[in-house]
Amino acid sequence: MKQRILSALLSAAVCLGIIGAAGLAFQTRAASFSDVTDADTAEAVAVLSSLGIVSGYSDGGYHPDDPLTRAQFCVLAVLAEGHGDQVQSSAYRTLFSDVSASHWAAAYVNLAQSEGLISGYGNGRFGPDDAVTVGQAVTIVLRLMGYTDEDVGPLWPEDYMQKAATLGLTEGISAGSGDALTRGEAARLLYAMLQSDTADGQAYIARLAASTVEDAALLSNDAEAADGTLHTALVYAGERGLTWYEQAETLPDTLVNRRGTLLLDEQGRVTGFLPGDDTVRTLTLAEADASGVTDESGNTYSLSSSTTLILDEEATTYGSAWYELEGRKTVTLYYSAAGSVDLVTASDSTAYEGVALTGYYEAVSPNAANPDSITLLGLTLEVDEDALDSLTQFQVGDRLTVVLNGSGQVVYACTPSERTAQMVGLVTAGGEECSVELFNGLTVSGERTSSSSVSVGDLVRVTASGMGTISLSRITSNSLSGSLNVAARTLGSVPLAANVVLYDRVGQSAAVQVELEDIRTGTVASSDITYAGTNAAGEVDVIVLDDVTGNAYTYGILRTGTQTEGSGEMQVTNRTVAVENGSGTTQDYLTGTQVRTGTVGGVAATSDGKTAGVVLLEEVEGVARSAFSGEDTVVLEGVQVPVSEDVQVYNTDSETWVTLAQAKAYADTFTVCYSGTLGEDAVVRVVLTE
Repeated sequence: MKQRILSALLSAAVCLGIIGAAGLAFQTRAASFSDVTDADTAEAVAVLSSLGIVSGYSDGGYHPDDPLTRAQFCVLAVLAEGHGDQVQSSAYRTLFSDVSASHWAAAYVNLAQSEGLISGYGNGRFGPDDAVTVGQAVTIVLRLMGYTDEDVGPLWPEDYMQKAATLGLTEGISAGSGDALTRGEAARLLYAMLQSDTADGQAYIARLAASTVEDAALLSNDAEAADGTLHTALVYAGERGLTWYEQAETLPDTLVNRRGTLLLDEQGRVTGFLPGDDTVRTLTLAEADASGVTDESGNTYSLSSSTTLILDEEATTYGSAWYELEGRKTVTLYYSAAGSVDLVTASDSTAYEGVALTGYYEAVSPNAANPDSITLLGLTLEVDEDALDSLTQFQVGDRLTVVLNGSGQVVYACTPSERTAQMVGLVTAGGEECSVELFNGLTVSGERTSSSSVSVGDLVRVTASGMGTISLSRITSNSLSGSLNVAARTLGSVPLAANVVLYDRVGQSAAVQVELEDIRTGTVASSDITYAGTNAAGEVDVIVLDDVTGNAYTYGILRTGTQTEGSGEMQVTNRTVAVENGSGTTQDYLTGTQVRTGTVGGVAATSDGKTAGVVLLEEVEGVARSAFSGEDTVVLEGVQVPVSEDVQVYNTDSETWVTLAQAKAYADTFTVCYSGTLGEDAVVRVVLTE
């Protein structure tokens, strides 16, 4: 075969009945077809289309229910055996009285007859325009696979139909042997043949390639290779690692994220892809940790630390890079024949998609005419090639706005008059040189202007005031009004973005990131929302709550004391409180709250060593081990209460902090301490053995 030439492509049009069919034009390579709704048929058509065996119509359809003629199926058979480049040698001959040398399919019919794939009616006629029956098509396919009458049996078509069924060739085809074969059924039949071995035990698909790559995961059909070659197929194949292949024709999108056999021509270009039977699952990612991933429906998938992980076209292991899955929309799990996940891939990062920054052009490398990276607001940002046209209009010292892609690269630049970014975040470092963690996930820094008076933990708006300098202004009110409806995912009448980020804090304490499910009430009053911001689409993409979830406190056993400052008449003694838990004991925080030492509670602290809030936990004594449902919930006074992921557990006998599992193995009953109100927003924070 092994190269498809123009005649083979033209023959694909012929086999579809397009030549001579008024009003329909040849469509070379459709990645998918709007009228193929059955998943198995769609996959068959996609694979055969990528190999140039079938094609669709100019109306975007494949017409799966249309019947095929005997001449059309001859064309399919010749292409499916890889002999499309041999038809010219069979042209200009007349082997059947009704297939003259000028007949559009003569070369294919003649070649099929000379190879023993077909025969006529016995009266010198072939019947090119007669509908091909299922039995006739099955017979041709078995002959393509190398089976003879001696292998199959003397009765036709019964023995051939039985043999095809045994080999799995007719799976999904319910029509009888004498019924007309449809285009959809033809695709199913030929696809099953490609997936099978020949009569002599060789993989049929090997006939259609100069070489193959087995167990190849097709990660992209439009990748940029390491050497800059565009529109390549990116493939991961075990010990071969990641490889970029040029494509003779772009593989269909529907085959991306499948694992199977890659077909190559003599030049090493991809000519097709045959998916295998491996299970592949693509999940919308909700959470990832060292043990595995969780999808948006709450289903968890355990992953070994040694599992191969592909991120941003680089191979690593899950255990060494699982945390980099944050900000990615989907992950794809590839299962081995044994049923375990042996490969994980992830979509490109979306963490910074559409993020805009306005600041001064502080530095560039190597130069402004051909920038690889630029610096503004103390951030060094890589430059995507898409940004070059807009970015090269600016020079160091200019004020500009840049827009980032999901990976944090600059993809566009404009003047602040065209667009000015609203930059809001929390102060993470004070002093003359200060830093602010923006709610878009980036941390900007610079010399603070003298007019800015802020403390660590303050919610601020950032403005670039000059080269290397920033101005910070406190935000004391929320610009959006209305309550947060958790179930409806709205703030007032404004919808929440799919990737909305929430923080909770107590007064001026450090903010902690929380999830919507951490909010145990149906609504949050506007008075409990410190700040809410929107993205370019007008959706709420960041919310700062004021002591709503209880997650901003550090929980454990409170240890109290005093701290004396000054001397003589100026001497002042203040109360202090610290928290002891499984992580150790915190520093002593100054507090105006009177607390008895040994009390179980929580503390939220400010950056200057003071308490922003102190809470005492409610206690339920004598809780039996059986009241716990694993480590997720516990029944308290008839109410099922969630257990915090960060629950602190104390063995009162050994006076040590342990895990909940260890405590349940040690004791029969417990004192369970919770924040909030039973039946409303209660969460278990501390457990003590009895």
